[in-house]
Amino acid sequence: MIDACRTYLAARLQALTLAGGIHPYDPDTIFFDDLPLDFLKEHDYAACCLEVRDASIRDGRLINRQRNAEKTAHSLTRRRYRREVTFRCLLYARCPEELWAGNGLVEQMQQSVAEHKQIAASDGTAIRIDPQDAARPWDSDVELDRKLRRPRMAIIRVQFTGGIQTVETQGLIPSVEIIPLIVSP
Repeated sequence: MIDACRTYLAARLQALTLAGGIHPYDPDTIFFDDLPLDFLKEHDYAACCLEVRDASIRDGRLINRQRNAEKTAHSLTRRRYRREVTFRCLLYARCPEELWAGNGLVEQMQQSVAEHKQIAASDGTAIRIDPQDAARPWDSDVELDRKLRRPRMAIIRVQFTGGIQTVETQGLIPSVEIIPLIVSP
């Protein structure tokens, strides 16, 4: 599931465009581990997607019951466990206008993630995608007073929810006759 989530995020980041049709993020500027120490000194754009939460929740809930056409059996779909993975994507750009302006990188990323409600995992299960609100990491006035040259940053959280489901078939009793047995004393 983690590989499917990373592939999805990398594809969404590579599809983002600036005003001139330039794609700021390529496979060399997208990281799923910590950002290299001096990377931002040489590059204006970078994306760092960190796995914040990976939780497996046991679940035995019945989510679907369906009777076959012959009415001889029930198919029961039961959720065994649910897995929630949350990524925090840090988007770095040359100036804040590229991130936060109308149709900026943050807005494009949110729209791109919101378009897809589900993706397929490698084992054939579905993964639900929930985009979270984007946040500015600090006050822009404080950032303008900084003396070091540092690209501006935006934070976007994306939550992925998947899990394992099992389907079992239970046969129905075709016909039952009840014969009362009366015992006299």
